[in-house]
Amino acid sequence: MTKKIFTKLSIKRKISLIAAVGLMSALIMPAFAGATNLGQAGVRLGRLGNGASTNNDALVTFKLNTTPTSVAEIVVSFPSGFTLTAGTPTPVTTGFPTTPASITAPPGTLTSNIVSAGAGLGGTITVSGLTSASLNNTTLYGFDIPTGYITNPSTAGQYNLTVSSDTSTPTVIDSTDVPVYIYGASANQDQVTVTASVSPNFNFALSSNSDTIPAVDPTTIQTSAGVNMTVSTNSPLGYTAYVRSANGALVSATSPSTPISTGAYSNTTPNTLTPGTTDYTFVPSTGTACTLCTGTLTYNGGYTIASGTQGGAFNGTNFAAFVSRNGYTNADVVSLKERITVANTVGYANDYTDTLTIVAAGNF
Repeated sequence: MTKKIFTKLSIKRKISLIAAVGLMSALIMPAFAGATNLGQAGVRLGRLGNGASTNNDALVTFKLNTTPTSVAEIVVSFPSGFTLTAGTPTPVTTGFPTTPASITAPPGTLTSNIVSAGAGLGGTITVSGLTSASLNNTTLYGFDIPTGYITNPSTAGQYNLTVSSDTSTPTVIDSTDVPVYIYGASANQDQVTVTASVSPNFNFALSSNSDTIPAVDPTTIQTSAGVNMTVSTNSPLGYTAYVRSANGALVSATSPSTPISTGAYSNTTPNTLTPGTTDYTFVPSTGTACTLCTGTLTYNGGYTIASGTQGGAFNGTNFAAFVSRNGYTNADVVSLKERITVANTVGYANDYTDTLTIVAAGNF
């Protein structure tokens, strides 16, 4: 009889224990059931350097999970170490990067409220204004908190932020811990300083190595067809071009005693040619203008030709600068011609000749 009573008591105790566990489970389980993660969450800080604040925005991305149409706000919680500056910046919903793919601006007119817990004590960023009825759990949404409100911790290491979807109460619906890593011993150690150098370049070409002046008589002024000089350089200081006559005149083996000599050289004023007088001049002018260039193409005064009766005298048999640019150019094309007149005493001959040396030098 005693044994039966003991057995009944043991069974009653077991039933009571099971009932108690069941009651506790009923009370506890709903809390765990609601503690689900978002479908996806991420926080891309603009800076990861120790103590960095300059350009430290925060791109927050999230994919909702439970009852998306109940979500009224997104809360990003920053742990101790971070310093938030209180404010109400407008979240940016444009200019998203292409990865993660297809970040979409949440529907609604977004506003934010940043609450700081103090220097180095973290805080929260609450983004409101979402149109709850239009939200879903398949779209990857995103917004950016502009720079000026987040200062990174001064100690390197991993820090866990939390992104949560809340009702308007507010009550947390889903939340996800998002770790970030603060790096280095100073603020700029998340950055790479890139340096580069561009080699100087200079290019020079002549379109031809010969030029012919039509037959001249004491009643005419004749000008050659000309050749083109092309200069290009990446020097911001540009270049200077020079001309030198081998003889300071057109000379003839047939009539050696009557050269067609250049007039008096002037660095400021071109010569004016008059039929019936003897003169041999140089006529530079702009051909095709550069398409990528800076500065100004400037002709020296003695070679600034304004009419068909002018030309610049050669500097004897010395070099004379005739044109320059004070910037870079992809291609300056300068037409180079010769213009002459003769007196009636210049001997008849078909072999008058001279050699011009055309050079240019970059200013580096």
